[in-house]
Amino acid sequence: MPFVILRLNQTLSQFRVGKFMLLTVEPIGSIRKSANKTEILIYSEFEQVVTNMVQKFGDNPERGQKLLVVHKCKEGVNQLKVTETTLLERKGNVLTISKIDASEGPVIDISTQVSS
Repeated sequence: MPFVILRLNQTLSQFRVGKFMLLTVEPIGSIRKSANKTEILIYSEFEQVVTNMVQKFGDNPERGQKLLVVHKCKEGVNQLKVTETTLLERKGNVLTISKIDASEGPVIDISTQVSS
């Protein structure tokens, strides 16, 4: 099954009003919520996403890093949302982040915002 991982640096200027594009998107992980935090489990076949993220951190500590998470939107069946959040902890492929307004479900992409 073909899939597209949406990258956050793509522009939408190439799309015209009134045109629709059908994408089949495969999730790279899933969201689990608790009272004051959110956990993202990255599926083992996408562990390279976590490896790349940690490499971007360099000598900076993981805790406190800003992340952009692309996930399924609570309001719509086929809608995606981009949420900025803070990484609290990482244990292997499980990322604990600050609480976000998201339903439990698929994560499409994660991008780092490493500060210099």
